[in-house]
Amino acid sequence: MKKGITGITVVMLFIMLIPSWVFAGYEITQSSSSMHGSTQSKTLLSKNKYKTDNGSEQMIINFAANKVIVANGKDKTYWEGTPEEYIKAMQDLQASSMKRMNEVLKKMPEAERKQIMEMHGLGAKQGPVKVSVQKTGQTQEIAGYKAEKFIVNANGKLFEELWLAKGFKISSEINPEKLQAFNAKLRKTKMGGATEGEVGLSKAYIDLFKSGYPVKQVFQNNVSVTVGSIKKTAIPDSLFAVPSDYKKIDNIQQFFMGEHSMMMH
Repeated sequence: MKKGITGITVVMLFIMLIPSWVFAGYEITQSSSSMHGSTQSKTLLSKNKYKTDNGSEQMIINFAANKVIVANGKDKTYWEGTPEEYIKAMQDLQASSMKRMNEVLKKMPEAERKQIMEMHGLGAKQGPVKVSVQKTGQTQEIAGYKAEKFIVNANGKLFEELWLAKGFKISSEINPEKLQAFNAKLRKTKMGGATEGEVGLSKAYIDLFKSGYPVKQVFQNNVSVTVGSIKKTAIPDSLFAVPSDYKKIDNIQQFFMGEHSMMMH
């Protein structure tokens, strides 16, 4: 008598028939360099979720659930809320920092005060920012992808040199426009970050991000970000959740009492 098809066989046949994109996700490693030194971090993208991790601090954005989680691996604490609540909290923290800084600046000699304010882009009235993107025709292989160099100008001045890999798009996993808009709003909360935020929210800049992935960025303040590797892989949902032994902090002001530099900047 012939044996019937077993349950295991049915499951295996079903798995073989599922398109490969169902299991897709991206793991991206990158390095950042600034006057404060260099850091290494990892970014995960899968099913409308985003996570960045520098080894001790994590930020998770779940666009489908409209949720942001920031976690600190050093003391195993985390905070969660909506993207709007997170941006508002960063604005409040920045306003508090600015108030303290202004008190210190008042006591400084005028020349020194002016120098510090110019260094941080403070004092000048922020007007409309006109963004233009220039193709250079220059290419370079970065993280295994052919990347084309673009020049981004803000009000006619150099803002950023950007290498874009058009052969790699994240739109299969996450909405690049939503991700870029969130990051731009977050940059606006930084001290002197008004121009950065306006550039990031401009149509010209967002259209650039929608056409590929930035594998290298060099900003006018000598901050740079370079992608080291891009790997397509299955990413379990558990990696976008907070470990069970982490303690939830409801007051975000309390959460940021430590040095959570990645999440505040």
